Amino acid sequence: MNKNNHANTAILIGGGIAGKLIAAAISPYFTNVKILEKDVKPNMEKEIRPGVSQANQIHVLLQAGDHALETLFPGFKKDMVSRGSIQIDSVKDMAWFHYGNWKQRYSSHLTTLLQTRPLLESYVEERINHFENVTYTYGVKVENYLIENGRVCGVITKKETFRADLVIDTSGASALSKSFIEKQGQTVPEEKVEIGLCYATRQFELTERERDFKLKLIYPEAPQQKLGGTMSMIENQKYTVTLIGYLNSIDPAEIKTEEGFFHYAKKLPLLDFAQELEDGKSLTETKIYQIPHIVWRRFDQIQLPKGLLVAGDSFCRVDPVFGQGMSVAALEALAIREFFARTTPHMNLNKLQKKLAKIVAPVWSMVLCEDFRYEGVKGKRPFGLKFQQWYVKQIFLLSAKNRKIYDELIKVMNLVSPPTSLFKPYILKEAFKRKG
Repeated sequence: MNKNNHANTAILIGGGIAGKLIAAAISPYFTNVKILEKDVKPNMEKEIRPGVSQANQIHVLLQAGDHALETLFPGFKKDMVSRGSIQIDSVKDMAWFHYGNWKQRYSSHLTTLLQTRPLLESYVEERINHFENVTYTYGVKVENYLIENGRVCGVITKKETFRADLVIDTSGASALSKSFIEKQGQTVPEEKVEIGLCYATRQFELTERERDFKLKLIYPEAPQQKLGGTMSMIENQKYTVTLIGYLNSIDPAEIKTEEGFFHYAKKLPLLDFAQELEDGKSLTETKIYQIPHIVWRRFDQIQLPKGLLVAGDSFCRVDPVFGQGMSVAALEALAIREFFARTTPHMNLNKLQKKLAKIVAPVWSMVLCEDFRYEGVKGKRPFGLKFQQWYVKQIFLLSAKNRKIYDELIKVMNLVSPPTSLFKPYILKEAFKRKG
């Protein structure tokens, strides 16, 4: 299918990052692309939509996500930096304490963009508005699908029914599609893992001095440590500090106050954050984001109704600690664009859903490997988990000293290389040479 062979209408349910990126990706192949967002329109550059509960945390675009957005919106990186995004060298500018060691620091070709959610989302929406065939409607909540002869051919809202040739559910963690499909008599398999994760975030103005990092990560060493955190430079020389606790190790009521936040900062494996905050000025209240569980709804394992596709967090919601969610959504958008460049929306979308699953699978596997290091995490443990955890731990420990192995790990963490690249013969040899 080319630009001169348009289908009629596509509807995106949910106007978050995934919905916006997919709308941009499919715009050449549809006459009309409608984004329906349940939230009312905020002041995009300053306010956060109510439906984006995690929006106060730092928003990091990994290398793969960075590349995907540059593909969808040429000039993206240059524009974002000019508006205040912090572009960093993913190795040199990132101080990462992990498994009791600081990772190496050196110049690399991998870059990462750091910014707040309002800055990123306002820019993406501005670019979306340049597509004449894409419309973005706020304050419209989809309540059900319109189905005729077994095919999804639109959506039903409280006030109106919208017809479409294609409906893509990017509504987030809600179970709209799961509920709909199960009412049609099919069971949607679900992989659900209870992690009891809590994020607590404040913005700070830190004392003026030279710092050798723009992003600092202090990860807990599971299973004995449950608290970690990130400190990131953002627009206007401010810093976002997020404290992270697994298995309900953070009391939201206690960390809500400035004193409580500082108290938890002192509990981290290192005192770096507490020392920085001692002389810093808090600019915001504590914003709490709780993730009781992560879930992968396996729409790829069933026969989807024709005309329906599920993407973004509606498909899989991963542990946000690893900062991969937005980049996965961007990779999904590129895969969807590639699909419609070669076919029509009237084709069976199950192949495309399975393709999206191949993007999700390695990320889900990486997340489970780490989350299941805590015995209290509940869920189905994948086959071979113990060996995977042992091997990955060797990689983490080796990466603190072996630059070649760290290069490979960083590429995998940035979704540039597949996890299988960590099983190259020389890496296997080094891993098995280690004891324990």
